[in-house]
Amino acid sequence: MNMTEMGEVVAYLLRYRSAERQPGSGRKRRAAREGQLSERDVCALIDDASDAEREALRDFLAGQGLRLRVLEAGDYPGITPGSRYYALLPDPELEQPPLYTREPVFDALRLRQESRAELAQWYLQLWLLMHTLLYTRYNRALSDVSRYQEATFSAPELVELMRDQLEALRGLGETVPEANLSLLDERGEDISRRVRAFIDLQVRAGLLEPLREAAEEGGEVWQQTLLGALESEQVGIHQLGHLQALAEGRLEEPGTAQDEVGSEQGAEEGQP
Repeated sequence: MNMTEMGEVVAYLLRYRSAERQPGSGRKRRAAREGQLSERDVCALIDDASDAEREALRDFLAGQGLRLRVLEAGDYPGITPGSRYYALLPDPELEQPPLYTREPVFDALRLRQESRAELAQWYLQLWLLMHTLLYTRYNRALSDVSRYQEATFSAPELVELMRDQLEALRGLGETVPEANLSLLDERGEDISRRVRAFIDLQVRAGLLEPLREAAEEGGEVWQQTLLGALESEQVGIHQLGHLQALAEGRLEEPGTAQDEVGSEQGAEEGQP
């Protein structure tokens, strides 16, 4: 794999986030597009790379805050015998460079002149509710990656859950958190339109895919991908771990995070 081929492999992985030598679930290999390799060629280049070339690829991705995870048949369900699954994931130990932007999220969810903070609230609520459908209702932990194939939901289910969430917020009356107030300004088909945009974002990112059996019967059901399950596990471990500490009361103990926050604020203000 020369430098040109490495660049083409990285370009493919940045576009699709994953590649399979022999795709499971009846999915066809992605064909070559103008200026882009086919899925078959990407897998062949990585498979045939020397140790030095693979190390160079890892270094190239690390410079962008990314890492390539390689999974074999038997590691998780859905990887066919003799196949290999490549997943491109953010490296939690590395800082993401500024070229990765949230603008596509804001553009997709914007219906009027909402601020970025308001749109972030919509995304957060929809992301949490989607995980309620993919995890909580299946009594599934974020670490249960191998159960990703049973994790499905329909758009109407997410719409209904969002409506229930807004009604619960309205029930709080004047005690509604200020950050959530903008959610209550929704009108007409706002929820359905935002849910559709949110699902499209997840599909484009390779985190959801349509359930083929339902599509063949004329329905529309979304299934978590292996990449989506791996990323949710990573988020749970590296970004949401503090919530478990909070639930266990560990953040309230002397000398822990609460005191550290105060120390940092004092330092910023020039105080000891």
